[in-house]
Amino acid sequence: MAEPEITLTARPALSGLPKRHGAMTLDLVAPGPLTTIAPYAGKVEAVSQTLEKAHGLVLPATGTLTTSRSTSLQWFGRDMWLLSGVTPGAGLSAHAALTDQSDGWAVFDLTGPDGAAVMARLTPVDLRLSACPVGTAIRTEAEHMMVAITRTAPDNLRIIGFRSMAKSLAHAIETAMERVAAG
Repeated sequence: MAEPEITLTARPALSGLPKRHGAMTLDLVAPGPLTTIAPYAGKVEAVSQTLEKAHGLVLPATGTLTTSRSTSLQWFGRDMWLLSGVTPGAGLSAHAALTDQSDGWAVFDLTGPDGAAVMARLTPVDLRLSACPVGTAIRTEAEHMMVAITRTAPDNLRIIGFRSMAKSLAHAIETAMERVAAG
């Protein structure tokens, strides 16, 4: 007897976005493939060289992000980086543990001049442009949920949270947006 054919359809983490309040917009982003890179002992330089050959990016310093076209590479924690927008190039697995994270995270862009004021209601980190310039990558919590936040432009914060908590995270951010817009 033949096995039944099963077709899986990718679905976004949640619906109902974008949301706008005041000068702020919250939207769900489809960043493409997400892969964590954890270099094996003594292989950080080899990983960086392999990434540069394959994607034109080197491992960024702790707390930073680097981009090239639609590909980004951000610090994602101790001895770990997150590659977004492209599948890792050949040869990288010889130097690092690679884990496809594409379906585990929801990625949001919070755009507008009041992003730091919105996130100040949710996270203990100072996200003002003076303290968090473009290219900064932070791991922290927002409303008791672990997140990664990067500043991708002067008026844009990219917030990465667990997909299983996407609805709660979006609700928390939207509520904060409403409060900031109300003055």
